[in-house]
Amino acid sequence: MSTFGESRQNRFAMRRNFLLFLAAGWLGGASLPGQAQRPASAPLAGDGLRGEYFNGPNFEQKAFTRTDPQVAFDWNWSYPAPGVQREYFSVRWTGKLYAPLTGRYRFSAVVDDGVRVWVGGKRVIDEWRKQDDIRFVGEIFLTGRNWYDLRVEYYNDWKGSIVFVNWELPPTDPAARRSPIHRPELIPTEYLYTPARFAARHPTATPKVTPAPPRTASVNAPQPRMATRQKPTAPVSPTPTVPRTRPNDTAATAKPSATVRNLSAGQTLTLRNIVFAQGSPEILPQSFPELDELAASLKANSSLRLEIIGHTDTVGDAAMNQRLSEQRARAVVLYLARRGVAESRMESKGFGGSRPLVGGTTESERSKNRRVEIRVK
Repeated sequence: MSTFGESRQNRFAMRRNFLLFLAAGWLGGASLPGQAQRPASAPLAGDGLRGEYFNGPNFEQKAFTRTDPQVAFDWNWSYPAPGVQREYFSVRWTGKLYAPLTGRYRFSAVVDDGVRVWVGGKRVIDEWRKQDDIRFVGEIFLTGRNWYDLRVEYYNDWKGSIVFVNWELPPTDPAARRSPIHRPELIPTEYLYTPARFAARHPTATPKVTPAPPRTASVNAPQPRMATRQKPTAPVSPTPTVPRTRPNDTAATAKPSATVRNLSAGQTLTLRNIVFAQGSPEILPQSFPELDELAASLKANSSLRLEIIGHTDTVGDAAMNQRLSEQRARAVVLYLARRGVAESRMESKGFGGSRPLVGGTTESERSKNRRVEIRVK
């Protein structure tokens, strides 16, 4: 009998093979009747797209930037880029796309979870939601031998993280477009250009400035007037600017939580200094000192294990609160893992607003229910 872990690995392997099958085109090297053959290379060799990687599913915190030759990733359970967490992250790819032929292009994306694709400023795919291994298709008419702005946005919500973006060239025979058989392929790197590469090869023309003819002195020209001294005025004190605070979602108390320096099995602690962006699993910087202290304590006591539990208040949809509590608990696990604590020592769960500490409807009362707890084992 196969274990759960083995069946999960088999499922991921089957999924990866299927995605590669989609990405490479499932008809092998042969072309369909009337389908366009790959045209000659673009006049300028491409280098890919600029990839900007963020922690948070809605581009909350930029962590890394690089050039990606194609949008073709199956990160599975690995980190997508340095400094980027394995879950609840997002990526934005930008650059130029060279269209070698004139006609209708079919763009497709195979993803887990959300994806959006813009070509020439037009959104051709818009599926910004949680989903598993789904293929989406959009079409757009492009004029051949032209460059178009290309933007792809992706976010991961939970576990599997996959994104492949393909295209199909316009067929030479219009009747071929009505065929139920299509052959997508990954957009070749030679047709993709980072903004920096495109700008270097296509500099904006600088208009020539014609110098004005030299002015000749006139006998009757008026003499310059002497500048009059202005009476100094008293300096005006600048109006102090009140900094805008970012909304957050946490327990309102500022008192430190029970110490996490001397953990022992059987303890249950509430981390009162953990602050999240409002309605989001993004951990805000003021949380880092306590989490860093917790990580140090766990590394010093390697036999201890943690159960990390997220709670919300009861305002809003119960299902959304349940999901948010799970995401926040998981975000704490990932933070501690980045600080050197083995993930195998931690588990996370959430209870939404089902286990309040206090009743009541005031903000002060609700804030006591928004919390992260740890149980030491």
